[in-house]
Amino acid sequence: MPVTHALVAVDHDDDVACLKTVADRWCHGEDSHLIVVGVTPALSSAMTNPKVVSLAKDAEGMMLNDLRDRVEHLSADADAQVDLHMLSGRAADEIIKAAILHKADFVMKSADRAVGEKAPMFGAVEKKLIRKCPAPVWIVRTEQNRAPERIAVAVDNTETAANTAEAELLAASLLKQSVDLAGRFDVDVIDVIHAWTPHGIGFLKHPRSGLSDRDIQNYVDEWEGITAKWLNGFVADANDRFAKSGVSFKPKLVMGEAISAIPAAAKDLGADLLVIGSANRSGVPGLFIGNTAEGVIDRLGCSIFVVKPAGFKSVLAPSL
Repeated sequence: MPVTHALVAVDHDDDVACLKTVADRWCHGEDSHLIVVGVTPALSSAMTNPKVVSLAKDAEGMMLNDLRDRVEHLSADADAQVDLHMLSGRAADEIIKAAILHKADFVMKSADRAVGEKAPMFGAVEKKLIRKCPAPVWIVRTEQNRAPERIAVAVDNTETAANTAEAELLAASLLKQSVDLAGRFDVDVIDVIHAWTPHGIGFLKHPRSGLSDRDIQNYVDEWEGITAKWLNGFVADANDRFAKSGVSFKPKLVMGEAISAIPAAAKDLGADLLVIGSANRSGVPGLFIGNTAEGVIDRLGCSIFVVKPAGFKSVLAPSL
C-alpha cells in the first residue's frame, strides 16, 4: 500500500511501548499517516450528588492527563504525519467511529490482558472492535515488545464454503494482508494453517455404526488426503500469485476443531502474529463464522490481525 492510515487506539490499560514498537516500524515516511486516539469514559448524566460529581470530574481529569501522556509518548519521534485525538465515550464505539471518519487502513490496540492470566487475553473492547470495525483490527500482545518475526495465516477450505466466491475473496484479502505485513517486517515465510475434521467422524465412531477401527482409519486417511491436496494447491497458487513479493507460503495442516487446533498450531509454529478472517452476523460466508472466531481468539497466545469480508458495513457508520 503506497499510503497508510494507521489508527492506534490507547486506553489506560494499554502498554504503549509495545504499540510504539510496531507503529514506528509500520508508519514511516512522508506518505504514512499515524492517527493516535485516546478515549476516556464519559461522565454519567445520572449523577446528581454534587460531591460525587466533583469526585468524578477529578478522576476524569486525572485519567485524561494520564491518557494524554500515553498518547504523546506513542507519537513522540514518529517518522510519519501524526494526528492526535482525545475522545470521550464508549471506547470501542469511539475507536470505530474514528476509524471510519479517518478512513483508517487498519486499527491497532494492545491486548487487554497479559497471556497467562485465567481470563481471556482479549477483553470486551477488543472483541467489539473485531466484530464491528470495518477496517482490519490488529490486537498486539502486551509482552510482545518487538516487531513480529513469524507470521501465520489461518484459512478454511474455500471449496466447501457455503458461498465459494465470497470465501475466495476473503481468502485473497487474507493473503494480501499477510504478504504486506511480512514485507514491512522482513518476514520471508508465512505459515498457512488449515484445521480440519473428517466429516461425520463422531457418528462413524459410535458403536452403532458397526465400523471397525481399520474402516474408520481408512475413512480419516481418505479425508486427510483430499484436504491436504486442497491446501497444497491453495499454497502453490498463493506462491505463484505472490512470486515477486519475496515472500513464500508454507502449508500447516492440523486435524481438530478450529477453536482449539488453530491456537495450538500457532503456538507450535512460534507465530508472533496470526492473520485471520471474521464474518458478520448476517452470515456472510468467510473463514470464521460467529463464535468460532472468538473461540479461536480466546485461546491464542500471540497477536492477531483480523480481516473482514469484502463489503462489510459497520452498524456505527450510519450515525456519523
